[in-house]
Amino acid sequence: MIANARMYAVTPQAEESWRALLARVSERAGVALPYAEHPAPAPVSALWARPDCGCVFMCGYPYASAPVTPQLLAAPVPSHPRYDGRPVYFTEFIVRADAPVQSLAQTFGGWLACMLPESNSGYNAPRHYLMRLAPAGTPSLYRPAAMATPTPREVIDAVLAGDADLGVIDSYVMDLLRRYDPGLAAQLKTLALTPPAPIPVLVASAGADPQQCARVRAALLEMHEDAAGTALLASLGLARFAAVRPADYACLPEMAREADLAGFALTDPAAGERAMG
Repeated sequence: MIANARMYAVTPQAEESWRALLARVSERAGVALPYAEHPAPAPVSALWARPDCGCVFMCGYPYASAPVTPQLLAAPVPSHPRYDGRPVYFTEFIVRADAPVQSLAQTFGGWLACMLPESNSGYNAPRHYLMRLAPAGTPSLYRPAAMATPTPREVIDAVLAGDADLGVIDSYVMDLLRRYDPGLAAQLKTLALTPPAPIPVLVASAGADPQQCARVRAALLEMHEDAAGTALLASLGLARFAAVRPADYACLPEMAREADLAGFALTDPAAGERAMG
């Protein structure tokens, strides 16, 4: 079985920290978990589809929507006080630090860089949040950026290059960038946060050995009780890993369903077509 932290390997240094942490999990569990390379631009969905996942980060929305449900292991609990000691995260609406806007409403009608519809923080959560802010009958509040931005770094690059007025980013990704690439993070400012949502979770493939999964799960949940593990968690801005259930993630497809029923889109496709033409 393989390990991978692609979703949160936001810099080479962060990836090294994840490699070390997952190696410690493997050691304490007594389960071989070689780290598999799966860098962008390879689609992260192809990673999740592998039959040999043993300890791999997966976004909660595709997890909860999967026709064959992976096995849950544990979810990270970020140590920043804003997470209130829970395995949750937010979407940050980001603009350039020198942008004149001071509120999210001032960006309505602008160009938005978002991720693929399979992403919760980069698509589903901000769509649901904006739906609640939009006047009745409004089909969308933004125009799409001219280029696809399927990763957080591409969202950031589009904002910094001026190709988008605004971007949507996983708050824990931003935490890691503030830790490992403060120069980049300083070029951005956050205008708003969505409500908390269940954070991406470590999973194993549906067909993985349940006994091995149980040992990996136990090692994750006990990592904060291990001296070496505590230091590795701290290097990633984490307090611990928490036990989670499938029901904890059921709210994410429900958010998508509500937005679909309301006919609300994150961006206006017709506006995108005009921009490209």
